Amino acid sequence: MTDRSVHLVGSLPADSTREALTWATSILGNTIGPCMPDGETGDRSDWVNRLVEDLRGHPDLELVRDGGWTGYTDTPAFRVRKGRKLRWIDLDYYVEFETSWQAYQDLVHGSGRRFQIGIPGHLDVAAIAFGFNLPIALRNLAPFRDATIREIAAIWARAGDLAVFQLEVPIELVMLSKLPRAAQPAAAKRMAREILRLVEAAPAGARFGLHLCLGDLNNVSMGDPSDAGPLVVLANAIMGEWPAGRVLDYVHVPLAHGDRPPTMDPDYYEPLSRLWIPDKVRFIGGFIHEKSLIKDLVLIRDQIEFNLGRPIDVAASCGLGRRDRKAAQLNLEIARAVALAE
Repeated sequence: MTDRSVHLVGSLPADSTREALTWATSILGNTIGPCMPDGETGDRSDWVNRLVEDLRGHPDLELVRDGGWTGYTDTPAFRVRKGRKLRWIDLDYYVEFETSWQAYQDLVHGSGRRFQIGIPGHLDVAAIAFGFNLPIALRNLAPFRDATIREIAAIWARAGDLAVFQLEVPIELVMLSKLPRAAQPAAAKRMAREILRLVEAAPAGARFGLHLCLGDLNNVSMGDPSDAGPLVVLANAIMGEWPAGRVLDYVHVPLAHGDRPPTMDPDYYEPLSRLWIPDKVRFIGGFIHEKSLIKDLVLIRDQIEFNLGRPIDVAASCGLGRRDRKAAQLNLEIARAVALAE
């Protein structure tokens, strides 16, 4: 591998895991980082949409607003039925892992790259399921948390140290970015506490990556912070309380916005100088965008590295599954060029 690598956040525009892994490898070669996702193909390319849709048949829930997923105000919204209590939900992370595990073993195992499994934050799934009504989501959060913990444990029992669980938390970052600066540290600590309940409940030795996100529904961001400050506050809160016996392999942060390329303003990236990230944890800048010039992205990379005082790895701001194949391929080709550029 080269000194800098390209991180694949998750989804890829492909029809199967084998196709996704083969296609990405053909473009990136040895610049692919230390872990590899399965491409999150099919209906997983839209992240948690399928999980919310599956709740339509849940006996304890009823639909209060339908939606076609054309935007953040056009999503299905549920509530707990009168006289009922939400005690359980089912998630499909282990089932999807089993579907793609053999392809990983055939194509990736032996390369030194671990198998990256996307784990949506339980608060994020609950918040979207309840129509972005956070108070209702928080009152009914336990079943989402418990189900996520079960799925992580089941995957770990099968894959062990070959698995890296990528925690994906857009709602927390978007909410934090909308708060006044003075209120962000306290709010970030509360959010971190809930996120880390998954990590603490995982088997000893389990490996994690952190994917902060600003949303990417139909390749459009939900959040638009004025600079990198909120993501630094949230990442610091999570890393500052990281539990012993669990490994944090990397932190990926969004520095572009869905269909919008990253800014060239160096002030946007200045807060990264206050990121408290251990040397052993990879920092992955999610600023690669197909609408940007390679020379401009290299300047952004260098600015981030100056602020952090260390080399970084590069990535898109989110998975590429919401892009068409041409745009996704261009994104990967640009990422490789930025990683290799002197």
